[in-house]
Amino acid sequence: MTRFASRSLLLAGLCAGLSASGAAWAGSVYVPLPGITTVGGAPYETQISISNLGIAARTLNQVLLPNDTDGTQRAGTPPTLVVQPGRTAVLKPAASFGGLLELSGGIEPRYGARLVGTGGAGQLGTYLPVLTSENLIKGGTTLALQGLLSGGTRTADLDLINLGKAAAQCTVNLTRADGSAIGTSASVTLKPLSQRYFANLFNGLIDASGVTEARAAITCNQTFFAFSLLADSATGLITYVGPSGSGASLLAVPGAPESCPAGATCLDHAGLVHMPTPATPVARATFPLAAGVVTRFRLQLDVSVAGFYPLDPDGKHLIYWFVINKNLDMPGLLYFRGPDAYTALARHGMGLTHPQKLKVVSPFQAVPGRTYHVDNDYDMAGGVYTITVTDAATGEVKATLRSTPNVRSFTTRAGDNILIDMGFKEGLVPDEVPSYNWRYSNIHVEVYTQ
Repeated sequence: MTRFASRSLLLAGLCAGLSASGAAWAGSVYVPLPGITTVGGAPYETQISISNLGIAARTLNQVLLPNDTDGTQRAGTPPTLVVQPGRTAVLKPAASFGGLLELSGGIEPRYGARLVGTGGAGQLGTYLPVLTSENLIKGGTTLALQGLLSGGTRTADLDLINLGKAAAQCTVNLTRADGSAIGTSASVTLKPLSQRYFANLFNGLIDASGVTEARAAITCNQTFFAFSLLADSATGLITYVGPSGSGASLLAVPGAPESCPAGATCLDHAGLVHMPTPATPVARATFPLAAGVVTRFRLQLDVSVAGFYPLDPDGKHLIYWFVINKNLDMPGLLYFRGPDAYTALARHGMGLTHPQKLKVVSPFQAVPGRTYHVDNDYDMAGGVYTITVTDAATGEVKATLRSTPNVRSFTTRAGDNILIDMGFKEGLVPDEVPSYNWRYSNIHVEVYTQ
């Protein structure tokens, strides 16, 4: 049993989002600088530690991007810093500077950042995040900051960062532990590759004084990040609050059933994978395959239906296009059709052109607002192809499609890839319609070999 995690979508989106207008170099990272100099009279400064794990010196470029400015617009030559092999250099940007520090220059350096108290013994400071392709939040995903508080000498600041090359639209919702709202939903616009820092987040909000265990839920349409700094002016202490962990984790407790069955290679993309918009109607997940003889392909994912395309609600809303390298070899394809049709329609076939593909149709009423778990089991050795559509909230099976694979096995070569597309472009092919604002999540693929 083996497991791989796909980062193809995240890395492709990040490269696209940061490559234009000289916005980033390979191996670039970003450090949010809050611009905090004192808390209750206790002085602070930002420190960035850079360790070179390579065997040669590394020259790093440094670019400061002030708060609320377009970070894709550059002028002049950035200053550089040389870090010798095996050494650590410490940068100390001006304490009052608020914005992003961009550092780039190779994959060997390792970065750490913190706010450091300089007022004497006992004032330790706090962690600051270093933003990389590993910890950014994909557009359309909701990030939660928990344990926020306000009242008396305590305040909570919010740092909101857009790492996309285009302007971002974000929504921020504040709630108490009992679920009641604090103020109204806020819409925030961020310039490309920029930071906005909101000091004393709860200031002026009705009934926000004295709140504890508050939560901020934040969603942006570009790749983003957010965190909070809690400060107490009475003590001079400051604390970092980062994104909450997700229950979509694929880790299992001891004794729990393995999510990857014996004899399978498992390929996963956990969490939100795609939420189509007019700007990005289609997304692709790519998983590498090893050479071998495959007897069974199985794909599972969750899809949340947001509403049918109003210009053609009965058109084909793509759930997935599941192929090996290209359309010729297809372990599955699934559409949902809307109100007048209300069907689930599948195609499949290995080594068949699209008109030759086998077709399966089942009655199915996809309900906007509901999330469905789809299990596409292409068991070639067993001679059975089954698609099961289940209501994710209730566990009730809503549709079952059955057919027979046209082959008993499929031979893969080194360099082959599984491709999974979600969503259609508008107006490209008749009867194929976009699925705007639908949410495609938690892709899980199992590959069984002889």
